[in-house]
Amino acid sequence: MAIKGKSKRSQGRPVRRPATGPRIQNVERRLPWYRATAFPVTLAVIALLGTLVAAANRVQEGWTRDDVRRFTADLRTQTDQLPAVIGTGSAELPGFPSAQELAGGKLTPKQLAVRASGWTAKLGQIQGRVESITVGEPPAEAGADGEPANTVGGREAMLTSVRDSYVAAIGMYTEAANIFQKAGEAPAKSATATALVEQGAATATRAGQAMDAAAGTLARIHGRYGLDLTRQMPGESTEAFGARFSGAAPSNLLPPN
Repeated sequence: MAIKGKSKRSQGRPVRRPATGPRIQNVERRLPWYRATAFPVTLAVIALLGTLVAAANRVQEGWTRDDVRRFTADLRTQTDQLPAVIGTGSAELPGFPSAQELAGGKLTPKQLAVRASGWTAKLGQIQGRVESITVGEPPAEAGADGEPANTVGGREAMLTSVRDSYVAAIGMYTEAANIFQKAGEAPAKSATATALVEQGAATATRAGQAMDAAAGTLARIHGRYGLDLTRQMPGESTEAFGARFSGAAPSNLLPPN
């Protein structure tokens, strides 16, 4: 017997019901990376590190600038004595140019030999003092990387090369003085004496060129650290200074070496 209200289709079969939709999960929204708290903190740390590095570099550069300044002052103290030997000198103690008086008989060979001996002794003193200039404690040993030892000390290793160049130039002046002494020991008014005087003068000229080259290297170091370039470098000739600094005023020029 059929039950009222039920169809045959529904008898014995479950009724399909619509499925429930998926649950909406709670998703935590993340801020963009540039708005995260860690980002400004990281920027602040990087800026602080950069400031510290820049400050350390400025301190190091200041110390190096002071090394170059002290080296130049010590070097100038010694090279300021050169004009008394290689320049005109004084009436009591004439310099290199007086050797030319041997040919005219104004200067005797014995006088030239005595003067040249004094020149050699004075140049030897200057050379030794220049060779001993330091601005710091030199390293105990040179590195094993092939780089020359910094025997001047300090933080600018190029000063060692500059000092060696000045020492070599003064050594050439000493060689010229020795040649003048040999001229004084040669027979008076002989061709040998005249030739030796000319040879000594030529050697002195080459020494001046070597001195100007050393002064040019020192000027480059001065330029690197923003030091004064409007003054002649130690031992620099007037001609070399005028060629290097076109704004040279007469008051800036020292007597030629």
